[in-house]
Amino acid sequence: MYRNAIVVFLCLFCFTAVAQQRTEIKGAVADSASSELLEMATITAQDPKDSSLITYTLSDKKGAFRLTGLPAGKPVRVLVSYTGYRTWIQIVGTDRSDLGRINLAPAPRELGVVEVAGNRPPITIRKDTIEFNADAFKTRPNAVVEELLKKLPGVDIDQDGKITVNGKPVSRIMVDGRDFFGGDSKIALKNLPTHIIDKVQVSDTKTKIESKMGIEKDGEDKTINFTLKPDKKKGLFGRITGGYGTDERYDASGMLSFFNGARQISVLGSSNNLNKMGFSVNEVMSAAPMRGGSMTVSAGSGGMSVNGISFGGGGEGIRTGSMVGVNYNDEWTKDMKSNTSYQFNNTHSKFNTISENRYNDGRSVLGNRGGYGRNQSHNISLNMEYQLDSVTILSVAPRFSNTRQSSNTTSEEVTYRDLDEKANERNGRNISKNDQNSFSLDLNAMRTLNKKGRSISLRFRGDYGNNSGNAFNYSDQQFFVNNLLDSTNILDQRSVTSGRNESYDLGITYVEPISERWRMNFGYSFRHGINNSSRETFNFDELEKGYNEFDSLYSNRFNNKQSTHSPTVNFQFSNKKKTINATIGGGVLFNSLENLNAYTSENFRQEQTNFNPNTRINWTMPNKGQLSFSYNAHTQQPSIEQLQPVPDNSNPLNIRLGNPDLKTTFSQMFNIGYNKFSPKGFGMFSNIGYRPVNNSMSTYTKVNSDGSQVTQTINVDGVYNFNGHINLSYNKVKKDYQFRVNGGAFGNYSNNVNYSNINNVRGDTAVHKNVSKNLMLGPNVNASFSWKELLDLTLNYRPSYSQVTNNRTSVKTSNFSQRANAGGTLYWPKNFFIENDLAYNYNANIAPGFKKGVAVYSAAIGYEFMNRAANLKLYGYDLFRQNTNIRRMVTELGTFDTRTDMVDQYFMLSFTYNFAKFGSKIGSNRRRDGARGMDMFMW
Repeated sequence: MYRNAIVVFLCLFCFTAVAQQRTEIKGAVADSASSELLEMATITAQDPKDSSLITYTLSDKKGAFRLTGLPAGKPVRVLVSYTGYRTWIQIVGTDRSDLGRINLAPAPRELGVVEVAGNRPPITIRKDTIEFNADAFKTRPNAVVEELLKKLPGVDIDQDGKITVNGKPVSRIMVDGRDFFGGDSKIALKNLPTHIIDKVQVSDTKTKIESKMGIEKDGEDKTINFTLKPDKKKGLFGRITGGYGTDERYDASGMLSFFNGARQISVLGSSNNLNKMGFSVNEVMSAAPMRGGSMTVSAGSGGMSVNGISFGGGGEGIRTGSMVGVNYNDEWTKDMKSNTSYQFNNTHSKFNTISENRYNDGRSVLGNRGGYGRNQSHNISLNMEYQLDSVTILSVAPRFSNTRQSSNTTSEEVTYRDLDEKANERNGRNISKNDQNSFSLDLNAMRTLNKKGRSISLRFRGDYGNNSGNAFNYSDQQFFVNNLLDSTNILDQRSVTSGRNESYDLGITYVEPISERWRMNFGYSFRHGINNSSRETFNFDELEKGYNEFDSLYSNRFNNKQSTHSPTVNFQFSNKKKTINATIGGGVLFNSLENLNAYTSENFRQEQTNFNPNTRINWTMPNKGQLSFSYNAHTQQPSIEQLQPVPDNSNPLNIRLGNPDLKTTFSQMFNIGYNKFSPKGFGMFSNIGYRPVNNSMSTYTKVNSDGSQVTQTINVDGVYNFNGHINLSYNKVKKDYQFRVNGGAFGNYSNNVNYSNINNVRGDTAVHKNVSKNLMLGPNVNASFSWKELLDLTLNYRPSYSQVTNNRTSVKTSNFSQRANAGGTLYWPKNFFIENDLAYNYNANIAPGFKKGVAVYSAAIGYEFMNRAANLKLYGYDLFRQNTNIRRMVTELGTFDTRTDMVDQYFMLSFTYNFAKFGSKIGSNRRRDGARGMDMFMW
């Protein structure tokens, strides 16, 4: 059945309208006074009737341009713009194809002059900032900014909501220069409507103090700032959504924002049992619990992560989540600004997981784990900036969070030495509760001094946290010899845990201009941290029927102190044309680590000294490509859980033990990259990296004769990693359609070291050094096409191959997987829309009993009314009833497969209503015609 649907869908995807005949216009751009040819001027073609964008291009290094793809037999409105010059505007008739040299006159700086939106180019480049004119990229009336960003050249959003610009990740989202819900990109993407956005500005991520001090960043991290239209800075907007479906599935969410100049207040809330972040707009396809697939395959150490807001222990199974959030921005005086946000999350999860772990030594462990969990958190943050005087800035940012977690889990586990020789069985139950509090305070001050470019800044950060927990651990274990019961053991314990951590970080940075091209940055930082952890374990006393018997083996009190001193010196260079930018320098890291076992009075002290390089060189080549080289390093301190020398027997057959002798990990990173991006639509992004690691955190694992094992974290050397990727993208924007395609490939090769007896030959129980080599390769391709406001299509395909070899065994473990997605939305007939989403996942080497290929097909039909302000939708998820969450993890020790229950087929009817009300002009209570100053419209 689903094969026929795939064929029909691919036929729909390949549909394109018959193209009209096109023509072109060419010319050149120059300075009217000096006749200097102007490179990177923006040339825009618009429809004279409504000023809608037809196409655009940029002038080359000779000032020449060529506008292609223009409609034949029709006049066009041509705009030529360049920063610092007056915009040239002219209606070009059908009889002209060569505009010759266009001379631009310098634009005088006039205060209070407002640029006409229709005369702005779609893209403007100013130093390290790319600015997009939002109105030049058409979106549907009720669209959110996620749809707008997907139409911008060089901007990509993956299936997890991660944003990249020209291959660089975006870590911060702002609205009119202020954080929106702490810069959370998902909240902004899913809630801000496009019709209020004037410009989209992309720049290097910097703090205000770093910008004032002129500190150059490496460009590896980006910030997106949405500026609001002047007439949308005063008013309110929002939306409400509600849906109910089969199997008691529901989805409810809403948001209300009030803007009045610098004052911005937003409130949002949601609740659903669809395994999704409820504060997203109820778009039909995003209602799927895992858009883009239900199976993930990973190699290496693996691990499960959820992007965006964390749901703690609710990361698996079927989740019911609710949240409430408030964001408040204000400008109290012209010198004081503030941002305040609060978020509350509450998640319940119910899960059942079947696992099959096959080790290289022939052992296999079959498990079944189920239960429920709850996570509840409060997060409050405040950020205040105060301009003390014309040369001094002060910022204060306190944050507080409280998290409560609880879980109740039952588990069954069977271990086999060979395929048919049973080693042990275990039935267990774990009940736990944990409460965590954390508080942090950031203080930053900067002052510019009496020489241009000279400045000094001070920073202080303090962190404090505490946690307390209570856990019950019951386990009934049976051990077998030759498949006959040999012995039994019952574990019934209660553990009481508590911990406290505090740290203080003090730093100073001084910037001194050496010459017009050179600057020196001197810095010093000091950090001191204290961690205390306590665990007391009591066995169940049958006589007294209570947990009264103290167990010293599983109890401990542990104190850890860490101190770090780091002086740094960096030199920054920039040539006259800004084509070469370099930072060369580094520092020395003096680190001390002291551990105290309060039960045994044992004291461990370590001293380490490392060079901490900080070098980056960027060269902008004549073809506008960027070649970069970087060399830097960082350290990683062992956690209190890794240090504390007390066994963790929550699973008695897989005990984990802390190691107080752990040292600080030191990683070096070498990267060479080449990037080239043209606002015309073409981009190339590539990188090769090498990362050697000293004192890497690894494991020492010993398997006992009864099949149980003990694992301890240790330091090892000889760990390194090579990685590389290349990605090509192309974006074409025309009046009636937009086409985007990007594709590339990645590779990763790593050398890992651990110690274990898992890969030994039968009979050898000694622990040996294991060196594994991990290889991952894979191409990817993504494409999208939109035509007018009638059709949107998307397609992506990502195969991957992984292979692991080990020096202790001849077994070569490999895996091949494929992930494909196709989606389409048809907005026809009028006021109706039809959406389809097909996700196909294939894993060649999944364990027997697990399905190799899974196709999840979902569809919806909807109707818009009230001038598109409201819509009613009927959505069906997993129409083929194939959805399942299967994961494979491949490591040097073996292959591990898990299957977790998740949301299966359901149908839902939902209603969404969007509203907006804005003042016609900031600071004015009346319109020009004398009417009241608020307009009501639907979007």
